[in-house]
Amino acid sequence: MTDQPNPGALAARLRPTTDTDDVEADIEAALGALESLSDLPVTDHVHIFEGVQQRLSEILSNVDDA
Repeated sequence: MTDQPNPGALAARLRPTTDTDDVEADIEAALGALESLSDLPVTDHVHIFEGVQQRLSEILSNVDDA
């Protein structure tokens, strides 16, 4: 046994823990931005879609696969 730290164990301790309810709420909030599309000109839709996609990517990257 060595005194060297295990990189995998250290990374797991640094990974934020997520609660399923929190993830679902974050997803609902991200998708809620789509509701504003009907009030905006079509030329502004791309900006909204990109924002939603970015937020969903952030949420998914924080979900633990365990």
